Amino acid sequence: MTSTEKLIGFTLGDTPDHSGRLIHGVWAFSDSLLETTHDYIQWLFPIPESNEVNQFAPVLTDEARIFFRGSDTLRAQQEKSLNRMLIFLGLEKQRGAFVAALDINAQQHRWLNRFDHNHRRITRMIRSLDLCGQPERAKKLRTAVIEVGKRHGDVPEGVMDFWRQATDRSQ
Repeated sequence: MTSTEKLIGFTLGDTPDHSGRLIHGVWAFSDSLLETTHDYIQWLFPIPESNEVNQFAPVLTDEARIFFRGSDTLRAQQEKSLNRMLIFLGLEKQRGAFVAALDINAQQHRWLNRFDHNHRRITRMIRSLDLCGQPERAKKLRTAVIEVGKRHGDVPEGVMDFWRQATDRSQ
């Protein structure tokens, strides 16, 4: 099975990832499991580069990008992944934007702290959404994490620069 076939099959819920999990199972992870498990984000939000943490995950090929951009179903599945990760990040949808949930805090939502591995996950999410035909979603997520990171956290400016650049280098 090619990288593209694995990725599309997983996103559609038909093919398990390298650990035997289907996408619906990943969506059902608790926040604690999302925090401590490091090999799912590459499947939910693929990018063209391989990842040293999960070398088993398929990369986003040009062929896969075309499939995502042309398929409402694939984009809807990625939207479900985004919705799950928004909850994990302490964000919610409000009037077409993403905003901080009322109970957001740096202790529970670790990405609001200076040195956190979730900063890389967020960069990946922004970039993947952009590459997979959802540039407006990518920009809304980028805007939200920058604003929330400034207002509710201690996120370094350099990290925010990565988030700003995530859509600039996607094309």
